[in-house]
Order: sequence, then structure tokens, then C-alpha cells
Amino acid sequence: MKTRVFMFSPGSDRKKNEKALESAADVVILDLEDAVAPSEKEQARLNVAAAVRTHQNRQVIVRINALSTPWALKDLLMVIPERPFGIMLPKAESVSDILKASWVIDQLESDRLTEDEQRIGLFPLIETAAGIANAESIAQASIRVKRLVFGALDYSLDLGIPYDRNSEALTYARNRLVAASAQSKLPGPIDTVYPSVKDDEGLKQDSLKAKALGFKGKLIIHPGQIEIVQTVFSPLAAEIEEAEEIVEVYQKAQSEGVGAVLWKGKMLDEPVLKRAQQILKEYKD
Repeated sequence: MKTRVFMFSPGSDRKKNEKALESAADVVILDLEDAVAPSEKEQARLNVAAAVRTHQNRQVIVRINALSTPWALKDLLMVIPERPFGIMLPKAESVSDILKASWVIDQLESDRLTEDEQRIGLFPLIETAAGIANAESIAQASIRVKRLVFGALDYSLDLGIPYDRNSEALTYARNRLVAASAQSKLPGPIDTVYPSVKDDEGLKQDSLKAKALGFKGKLIIHPGQIEIVQTVFSPLAAEIEEAEEIVEVYQKAQSEGVGAVLWKGKMLDEPVLKRAQQILKEYKD
């Protein structure tokens, strides 16, 4: 399944949820946290549970409220029985956060999980200095953790600096999340939202930077951002074609007892082969 574009939709707005679920976004995140006022939390839970139940064919993640709030447990009690694709845990800062959320999901899922069903995944949203510092341990805290996700706006707030997509502080945080994911054998992380919904060029450049650092997708907040993010995080046909040729040429050389071979001016050896295989696995599965 392709997981490049993760689009938020406010759980309190049923019409927006339906539009999001009908969109071309790879993953829809129904939000119970920032996009929902305290007075609307209960109705939002009902809306989200119904949406998950009626869209089992979609990859739907529910962003619950932070564990430090009085709403998180109620969120999990309402949505887990409907079996969303995953739970996004905001303000994830420690192994303890992951274990607490995972334990609750375990209790709610244990009687319902069949042999053919996948465990509900956890998507820790790393958006504080503590979360960045503990990224490796968070990534390895539970088998439920599927991807790390970066929240740059709250991270900037936590550092006491203005949000700037070109900030070196954001580059540092992104590098930490990519390294933590690789160390933990997780797929590449998902990058932060780009808040300026009418700045297409800014979104494109922000996405290109994240991709170059090792991110494999991006959070978005508006349907108008889908196409740009999908394009950036999708391979060019030439990339796939080259990867296929590299695998074919290298395997032929190996069958002839040659360990490395010169091809189109490039030396093909084991690392080059593995990168070509990575490209094919990422984009052709």
C-alpha cells in the first residue's frame, strides 16, 4: 500500500471527513485533537467511530488527544473497536507514552483480533524536544509502532523559536527521526505539515528537502496539497527503469562469477544493488 500523503480532517466535521475519505490521499487522519474544540470532543468521537466503521477499505488513522489530557482514554475506548488502520499519538515523548497507549489498545483489541487481521498500528507524533531526544527508544518501544511522524510547528514552539521551514533546528530534528527509523528497521518517517495552503512552491520545496533527508511521505491539511506531495514522493519512471536494469545487470554479472561490473560509467557493487532493490520494493509493492 502506498503511504505518501497523510491528510488531516477535523473529526467534528462529518462533511469534511467524507470528502477526505473520498479524496486521493493515501491515508486519512481523522483528528480528535487540535482541530476539535473541547465542547465538541464527544460528538467528534462518534463521528470518527462511524467513519472508520463505514470505510474499512481506507487507510484511516485517528489522532487521539495527548495522554496527559482527560480525553485520550475516551478516544481509544470509542475508536479501537472499529479497527482503524492506526492511532496517531500526539506529543509522544517517551517509551512510557508508547507502552501506555499500546497496553490500552491490547486490552481493547485482544478479544477481536483474528489471525487474518493486522494489529492496529501506532504512529508517534514527535513534536517536542524530549520526543526528538528519545526518538530511537520511542521507535523501538512496541511492535505496534509503524512510523515516526514529525510535527515541526509544535517542535518550534517547544524550542521557543519561530517556525521556519529552512531552519537548521528542523533539519537536525528531521535527521534524528530518519536515523532513528533506520536504526529501528522502520520505514522512513512522515514529514510535518506545511501550513501555507496557497504556497505551492513552498510546499514543493519543503517536500523535496524532506525526501532528500530520507522521509517517505508528508502530512497535509488541505486537498489542494495532495497532488504536489504525491508527485514529490513518487519515483520518476526513469528511476524505476534504472533500478530494474541495475538489478538485472548485477545479477547476470554474479552468475558469471563477477563481483562488480562497470555499467554506463557506474561501478555496480553490493551497495548499489541494495539501493536499486530498495527503490523497487518501496515503489512497486
